[in-house]
Amino acid sequence: MQVLVKLYATLREFAPPDTPLGQAFEVELNGERLRDLMEQLGIPRKEACITIVNGIGVSDLDHKLKPRDTVVVFPRIGGGGNLPGHRSSCR
Repeated sequence: MQVLVKLYATLREFAPPDTPLGQAFEVELNGERLRDLMEQLGIPRKEACITIVNGIGVSDLDHKLKPRDTVVVFPRIGGGGNLPGHRSSCR
């Protein structure tokens, strides 16, 4: 299934080369969970602190994705707090 992914700050190194800043890229996901996506992209668990799926914060790596979902991932951001209503997955 295809999902769209946006990676920010230091996580951009896991995006395809030449992906413009802030632009989503397509991933043909081999699986259906958020965990599968992170593993496929090679993003270490400790580096993906905030994940948002279709505009909603998600901290459960077993969250099931659907075709064409948009997943946004942020690393730990110095001085920042959690999003309202979202428990950070960064420990």
